[in-house]
Amino acid sequence: MTTVKRDAGGIFNRRAVLLSGVAFGGLGAVALRMAQLQATDFFSGEWSEQARENRFDRRVVTPPRGVLYDRFGVELATTRRDLRVSIIPEDVDDLEATIGAIAQVLELDDAWIRRRVREARNGKPYEPLLLRQSLEWDQFAIINARLPELKGVIAEDTETRSYPHSLVFAHPIGYVAKPTQREIDRVLAEGSEGERRAIYLRNPDVRLGKAGLERALEDMLHGEAGWRLVKVDANGRPVGEDTGSQNPPKPGAGVVLTLDADLQKRAMEAFGEQAGSAIVMDIVTGDILVMASAPGFDPNLFVNGIGQADFDELNLSDRHPLYHKAVTGTYSPGSTFKMMVGIAARRAGMPEDWAVSCPGYFPFGGRNFHCWRRGGHGRVDMHGAIKGSCDVFFYRAALYAGAERIAQVAREFGFGQRYDLGLPRQDNAFLDSMRQGIVPDPAWWRSIGRGQWTDGLTVNFGIGQGDLQVTPIQLAVMTARLASGRTVAPRLIREGPGVSDPPVFPSIAGLDPAHLAQARAGMYGVSNEGGGTALSASNIGLVRHPETRQIMQASPETARYEPVRIAGKTGTAQVRAITAATRGRHYSTIEWKYRDHGLFVCFGPWDDPRYACAVVVEHGGAGSSVAGPIAKVIMHDTILKDPARMQPRTLAQLQAQQMGTPA
Repeated sequence: MTTVKRDAGGIFNRRAVLLSGVAFGGLGAVALRMAQLQATDFFSGEWSEQARENRFDRRVVTPPRGVLYDRFGVELATTRRDLRVSIIPEDVDDLEATIGAIAQVLELDDAWIRRRVREARNGKPYEPLLLRQSLEWDQFAIINARLPELKGVIAEDTETRSYPHSLVFAHPIGYVAKPTQREIDRVLAEGSEGERRAIYLRNPDVRLGKAGLERALEDMLHGEAGWRLVKVDANGRPVGEDTGSQNPPKPGAGVVLTLDADLQKRAMEAFGEQAGSAIVMDIVTGDILVMASAPGFDPNLFVNGIGQADFDELNLSDRHPLYHKAVTGTYSPGSTFKMMVGIAARRAGMPEDWAVSCPGYFPFGGRNFHCWRRGGHGRVDMHGAIKGSCDVFFYRAALYAGAERIAQVAREFGFGQRYDLGLPRQDNAFLDSMRQGIVPDPAWWRSIGRGQWTDGLTVNFGIGQGDLQVTPIQLAVMTARLASGRTVAPRLIREGPGVSDPPVFPSIAGLDPAHLAQARAGMYGVSNEGGGTALSASNIGLVRHPETRQIMQASPETARYEPVRIAGKTGTAQVRAITAATRGRHYSTIEWKYRDHGLFVCFGPWDDPRYACAVVVEHGGAGSSVAGPIAKVIMHDTILKDPARMQPRTLAQLQAQQMGTPA
């Protein structure tokens, strides 16, 4: 019995020693590992940093976007004060009651309350949920006054993107909006770097350029995000902030545009209820002073999310206010193209005094091609044909020149191509959306599988109809090149990172000055001689002082002063074939979308050309009656102000002014 007890005690002692050894061994290993970690951390700080990250949450601080200015420093896209209200769901006793109280102040309906309650319950309870932005001051003040009774509600005074001129610059400037889920998913597909980018895009304050220059210059305007460290508990709830560890954001770069705010506003006003576009270019530098597309829309609606009703109203309108007509609208140029045909015919050997008889129609290929004037123009040469816009002359001139030569001249004067406008080219959706248009010729005709080009197609080509398609900006380029004889190209960015000075444009290669002079003289006749199709539209009401040569407004006191003259060309482009009878007495009964487009191009002053203008009025009828009057208003203000000879503001001056320091 004693032996059994002694054996049991021995076994126990051996096991105790064994277990103690294991325990001490484990503790020794832990101690050794702790010492190793302490030594590693002493030299690298790796584990201290990870522990710090467990106690702090790095929060993104979105950067202010760069300001877009007009040429004289007027802010076109900037940052404004934004009053908003949010809630922290876990701090709210009764979600429905609290959100309902906010809705009562903001005068929002029950559907809005239900939507916000659902979002609050589905989100993280400790993260703020944005309820409403862009509050009126009285709404913000009422909510602030009621904060003691609205547990969990936060009223913030922050900043957001703003477009102070509303619809006036909507198309060239564009707008910003919240990133879409599709954009976030596209970034996520890029791997680990994409995941970090996606976290940033989910930030409720992040906005991306979605249209116009806001999109084209996104990388330049966006700036670099900063961050701040927020103390969090074990569940990730914020409990404080480390004010000593912050990385402030870097604002986006400012950009000075070539546009003139006063002239752009005047152009938009001149359209009234009409739909269309207008471009004004500086003939010397290529600066675009006006890029108007009517009707416009308010880009501020998109910044914080446009409502479905507002979007449907814009998207479904037959005037297409969301459509940037100045660069993406394509139209038959109609009679504004006749100068191209005249120059091509002269290049083919047509004599300067070549003339034809116009009885009001041109019989060819078994049919009559009609002139716009029923009784015809009688005998006309090139000067008279441009002045009176005689179709018969240009039917015949087109056959004289041939389609290939007409197409060649058209391309020399800017048709059939896109322009970079001084914008960054890489992945630029703004430029990709710009239409190239169509300059048809026999090679193009065969390439699209239509077989042999015919002389009948050339006849139609001669009056700017058929498959020929051009954009308003191309019409402006053509007019600038007619005025100067140089390869003027448009630009929209005057100053910004990476922007260079405009080039000196060379003369158009192979252009005979005599041919150009004859086309220009015809345009002068359009606007200033009896029988011209745009006499009233070209009287811009300005005169030049006989001694100082200063341009001023015409008045009874200046009746003897020399008038300031412009040279122009009207155009009317068919949308579909309309009979002569319908076009006359019954034209007003035609459905709006089937009416002709009206066009007018011009340059001035005649004696010292500096500005070229192109106007297109969609479904407006004759160019002389709808597009001409709009161009008259625009050219009056442009020539009177003469912005090309005014000193523009520099980016350095504007940024110094913004910071309150001398430039």
